[in-house]
Amino acid sequence: MDHVHAKEYEALAVERARRSGLEIDLDVLAVTFNLVRAANKLVSDLEQNVYRARGVSYAGFRVLFALWVVGESEPRRLAQLAAVTRSSVSSVLNTLEAAGLVQRRRESADRRVVTVDLTRRGLETVLDTFGDHHAREHEWTSGLSAEERRILADLLRRIVEHHAE
Repeated sequence: MDHVHAKEYEALAVERARRSGLEIDLDVLAVTFNLVRAANKLVSDLEQNVYRARGVSYAGFRVLFALWVVGESEPRRLAQLAAVTRSSVSSVLNTLEAAGLVQRRRESADRRVVTVDLTRRGLETVLDTFGDHHAREHEWTSGLSAEERRILADLLRRIVEHHAE
């Protein structure tokens, strides 16, 4: 079984779980199984077809996007918005700063507080990247009707909000 199609793989996973003797909700398994597979495939597609050509990583784009959306921010807030760990956001910021895409400033009375903002080049990069990113989003959701996209977005939003920090 060298080549297993997505539906076959899901069916095999569900059947294996059913036969395991464990108490498993097969509907929950199917939802999360497909959610994770879709997210992983989407991220891989975006990295290969959008981010890599611009010299940014997926995490780097998420940080740039967060800065574009909310404006200057502290690293801990960026970590929350970009869904990366605090240590990861520090590493990502180092890379983005070295590339001239963000700048860090210490402007408050508490010199430990760092504020991060996009540079002009960072703004140009996020806008250029987001255009192609959104085109890929269109491709990924083209098999759904407008109503199905709204329903799916609402359901995913509910899952995320149910586990908000």
